[in-house]
Amino acid sequence: MGIMAGAGLSKDEVNYRQHEKCMSCGHFYGNSCDLVSGNISSEAVCNRWEIKDTRNEGKDGDFYKEQLAKVGGEAHVSALKERD
Repeated sequence: MGIMAGAGLSKDEVNYRQHEKCMSCGHFYGNSCDLVSGNISSEAVCNRWEIKDTRNEGKDGDFYKEQLAKVGGEAHVSALKERD
């Protein structure tokens, strides 16, 4: 079973489908989404799709800790916080 993440909208509610690409959406990371629950295919898309910001912006450590926590890496985040 994969990682379950997201804000709780069902795939039906957002017209999740296998035609466009979640991988180019700003809400997608790994196999998870900021908005939709469940495993998310990089090859799928939903009605909440937004173009991913492709500007080369530096991210700080807190950004990556938050992303890790979203995909169930709480134990890793705790270890990183203790290390800081």
